[in-house]
Amino acid sequence: MSSLVSKPVVVAKPSQVARRPLAAQAKPRLVFVRGTAPDKSAIQEAIKDAEETAAAWDTVEELSAAASHAKDAAKANPSSVDPLEKYCEDQPDADECRVFDD
Repeated sequence: MSSLVSKPVVVAKPSQVARRPLAAQAKPRLVFVRGTAPDKSAIQEAIKDAEETAAAWDTVEELSAAASHAKDAAKANPSSVDPLEKYCEDQPDADECRVFDD
């Protein structure tokens, strides 16, 4: 037989809150809802899922930060982005790197 657990829930009717002035608003009431307690295995599984999700979000944040830093570095030094610019810095006499003035 499962045990019943009482959980407090705060209830306030929006129509009552909206009509009354702030000073005259009624305090929220506590209502107890009876239900069955979840299994310990379900609690452990939920905790495990939460830990995995937190670890995944940490990875997402780290990758996002790395991508942002790479964009900032590319904007600061545009020659590092274009491979042709790098090639022409290393071999300025190559045919691909010639610049003609009219």
